[in-house]
Amino acid sequence: MTYRATSKHSRLSILHKGLIIISIPLVFELFFVFVLINLLDESSKHITAEIQSQDKIVCVETMIKELSDSTTSSVLFNVTRRQEFKDRNEKSRIRLRKVYGKLVKLCANDPAEAEAVERLNQSANRYIEQQDKAFAMGPQNRMSAFFAMPALFQAQQFMMMRPDGAPRVILDKEQKVQTVEPRLRQQSIVRLQILIFFGLAVHISITVFLVNFFARYISQRMDNVLTNTLKLGARMPLNPPLRGTDEIADLDHALHKTASEILDFEKFKEQLVGVVSHELRTPLTSVQGTLTLAEAGALGPFSEKSLVEIKKAQASLKHLIALINNLLLLERLEAGSQVMKREELDMAEMIDDALDEFAEIAESKNLEIQCTVDEIITAGDWEKLLHALYILIETSITRAPSDSALTITGSSDGASNFEIRICDQGPALSAVRASNYFDRNRENDEDDSSEEDKGRILFLALSQAIVTAHAGTLTVHSEGEHTCFSVKLPIRKVPQ
Repeated sequence: MTYRATSKHSRLSILHKGLIIISIPLVFELFFVFVLINLLDESSKHITAEIQSQDKIVCVETMIKELSDSTTSSVLFNVTRRQEFKDRNEKSRIRLRKVYGKLVKLCANDPAEAEAVERLNQSANRYIEQQDKAFAMGPQNRMSAFFAMPALFQAQQFMMMRPDGAPRVILDKEQKVQTVEPRLRQQSIVRLQILIFFGLAVHISITVFLVNFFARYISQRMDNVLTNTLKLGARMPLNPPLRGTDEIADLDHALHKTASEILDFEKFKEQLVGVVSHELRTPLTSVQGTLTLAEAGALGPFSEKSLVEIKKAQASLKHLIALINNLLLLERLEAGSQVMKREELDMAEMIDDALDEFAEIAESKNLEIQCTVDEIITAGDWEKLLHALYILIETSITRAPSDSALTITGSSDGASNFEIRICDQGPALSAVRASNYFDRNRENDEDDSSEEDKGRILFLALSQAIVTAHAGTLTVHSEGEHTCFSVKLPIRKVPQ
């Protein structure tokens, strides 16, 4: 598989798709805000019109009140000639001018009302003129004589609120506004509420759509890449490459290319290891046969010293052949090409067989072996698991000092898992050392207890690979004076 070369200018990246997706709610937001502003503006216009109408009514009524008050004060002054009534009249005139100025501004945009305000002002001026004349007249014996003045009678038309009078024109029109504007304002508020609920519903719909889109498009595609990554680690066939031109599709295609290269490399490495192992084992087997014949005397008599050296050579040769076999098995296990049998396993019997193999070594070091294993029947590859136990028990015996104890326990947590612990009294392991103790690439360090332990790195990595191939875990840690290997395996059903 080759990696596709897609032009950056012609492909639609995740960023571009994200911008397109974001633009959908953004356009709606702009439209929603525009409509919302218009409705708010319309509602504010109705409120403003209602307030202005109320202000006009108040101004007209205030002008009538102030004119009435000024007329009353002028009459009382004419009759009594008391200064306080004249001061009262002056204050009424000042308030009347202020209210008139405000009413002119309120009615400036309405020609009919502006004309009525002007007529209202003219009538008010006539009233004030008559009041000034009343101030200049001599005292009247009766108030009726004061109101009988012809000029003042004409000005009284202002106070009668006739339908064709200026105050009635403004008041009738603004009372209609007071009736219509609240209803229009309420309608605007209802439309505003409908818009808000509609916007909320659309927002929720867009959110659900985007969540589903990301869940179906982005998340599923990323899950596919993650699944392919896990399958690559487990050396399983990968899912088909993703379609598309975005970065996720590029990542998935790159992962497929990498997987293909890794599998090709591992296949080549396995073949290489197999060829090297075969080429090494063939001459070593011949040498081993020759040493066996020499030890048996078939090649003539040898001195005692020569026989000792022959035995040492045989032991080294046996170790070298075992190392080559273990290396080949480890490569097959890590590549996932080793077929594991599934046969009945009695763990107590397996541990007894493993201990029998090292009985002489344990006796030579005067080790006390304490073994307590529950009756556990599971399924797995007897030969491979026994080989892993050989490695672990031999490592513990090698680590343990002379005249010490070796403890082996085996127990289950019910019907799902069981654990085997092999504990020795050898040198404690640091947390860092324990974390990479089964790493085939770790380097020898000065804390290794012996030369034999230094050469066991490959064997320890093999034991972990065998346990992992049985869906289990292998760890080591130090507890006080003891260092324990812990093998945790699932309890499997025995094939029928």
